[in-house]
Amino acid sequence: MRIIELDATKWKKVLDFYADILRALEAPEGHGESIDGLIDSMIYGRINAVEPPYVVRVLDANSLPKEVRQHIETVKMALGEARMQLRKWHKRDVDVSFEIRP
Repeated sequence: MRIIELDATKWKKVLDFYADILRALEAPEGHGESIDGLIDSMIYGRINAVEPPYVVRVLDANSLPKEVRQHIETVKMALGEARMQLRKWHKRDVDVSFEIRP
């Protein structure tokens, strides 16, 4: 399983998170900097150069500003929900995980 580690120590705003995750996923130019954009490319796939299976691991999350930490918590929850919906509605699964480490 591929592990994509993101170092959160320099993130000051939500867009810093998106810059790092989209770079790590080798997302195409114009990829949306939003939760919906991540769901489309990570769960439904065939958008990024990096395809599942993989784990995205955010490291040093305790150093994040509150707003950024809350946003990545929401991203984690939304990706999990989208994965469950994919299984329910489309009868398939994608091996994508999102972890937040202190």
